[in-house]
Amino acid sequence: MSSYTLLLPNDLLEEISQLANENDVSLDQWLVAAISEKVGAARTERLLRHYAEKADEEQFAQILARVPDVEPLPGDELL
Repeated sequence: MSSYTLLLPNDLLEEISQLANENDVSLDQWLVAAISEKVGAARTERLLRHYAEKADEEQFAQILARVPDVEPLPGDELL
């Protein structure tokens, strides 16, 4: 494991400390979890962008054209 010095504004550090206390975890644990969550979201976004770049819009339109134009089943309506 490595270490990294992180400078945080005092008000942000106080809020993070309070959140860590509320969740019964150390400040380090809370920060690692928060950073891991952000990294996971960035990885997911990168993967979805990769898939989108490979998408064939013409093929997608052809598939959608085969879907019948009918009323949705009860409970499936868009609000």
